[in-house]
Amino acid sequence: MKIAYIILAHKNPEQLVRLIFRLKNDNTSFFIHIDKRTSDKIYKHLVKQLQNISNVYFLKRHSCYWGDFNIVKATIEGIRQLIKTNIDFDYTILLSGQDYLIKTNSQIKEFLEKSQGKQFIESFSLNSENRWTNQDGCYQALNRVQYWHFRLRGKHFYLTLKRKFLPHLQPYGGSQWWCLSKDCIHYIDNYIISNPNFVNYFKYVFIPDENFFQTIVSNSQFKNDIVNDDLKYADWENANPTPPAILDKSYLDKLINSPKLFARKFDITRDQDVLDLIDQKILGVSAK
Repeated sequence: MKIAYIILAHKNPEQLVRLIFRLKNDNTSFFIHIDKRTSDKIYKHLVKQLQNISNVYFLKRHSCYWGDFNIVKATIEGIRQLIKTNIDFDYTILLSGQDYLIKTNSQIKEFLEKSQGKQFIESFSLNSENRWTNQDGCYQALNRVQYWHFRLRGKHFYLTLKRKFLPHLQPYGGSQWWCLSKDCIHYIDNYIISNPNFVNYFKYVFIPDENFFQTIVSNSQFKNDIVNDDLKYADWENANPTPPAILDKSYLDKLINSPKLFARKFDITRDQDVLDLIDQKILGVSAK
């Protein structure tokens, strides 16, 4: 089981390096996007720290603002580079730099071997009742894709002028994060290349990283293979200051008992002990 990780990161370089060192083995590869707003000094230091690890690739950098299309663009960069390198892989997993594994590499491998052909992506129809239905304003399910959304001078704006969604497609939404098979990744890449109007439409969608890939996969032949799960533990109930909550050592028992493969989000400037405890209690390795 060969796994390609696409990682989107913008802070805490030591934490990113730690994540990669925990995940690396002979069957993993890494495609890393560092937000262009991160200083060149930090970026160059990261490249130097990881230069001796095989199958680590740094992607073309974009400035990624919350809710902006550049987050999608950075993910597409990862997919394109993965295919371009011609590395063999069975699954691609999208992570953030603030994720951490809560299962061993062997357990992750075993889980995916038993799940071959499944697509792990949260996806729900925006035309049906869903967790965004009762949200207000631009956060409401269909408002995210029907109105014109754009960023101007660092601020988000939207026009309450509805536009017709793309013909022959149903809009879907869900968590940004996913774990998709090789065949599905190649399908997404070909779809993006063949459908520039689709890409252009989503440049003016609100939080497109929570709609773009869901809509492609859920309107494809892979629809019946979807498992509505992004494989990550997160606490959306407790904002500290914004959801999902920063996970600290008080979450250890929940992480130990979680069936998920990964958890987010962690911040070593707030609590490094929790990663040390995960290493010791879950992964069975010495903390670094």
